[in-house]
Amino acid sequence: MLWRCPVLCIFIFSTGTSLDVYLEPVAKTFTVVAGDPASFYCTVTGGDMKNYHMSWYKKNGTNALFLVYKLNSNSTDGGKSNLKGKINISKNQFILDIQKATMKDAGTYYCGSDI
Repeated sequence: MLWRCPVLCIFIFSTGTSLDVYLEPVAKTFTVVAGDPASFYCTVTGGDMKNYHMSWYKKNGTNALFLVYKLNSNSTDGGKSNLKGKINISKNQFILDIQKATMKDAGTYYCGSDI
């Protein structure tokens, strides 16, 4: 018998960068029903989004961080079929979309950047 929890609890936090540039998640915590889409928003303040390579990381059960998506202002696809990333330059936001959330997607997500 296959048991699936119908609800995912997904937390997002951000990591700051140097030179007074900060990454701020739009929502701190939210719950998603399995099979539904989910979107994460991370806003860059104090810098121009076009100057950074943006990434999303996920913390697993052992508290290790794993890169789940990397995108810069010139790319459109990070390669994972259920995860799609995009940048909204006008709002200085990095967005991660999960097409259909599964239990494997549950966890704590961090947005990050590098120059």
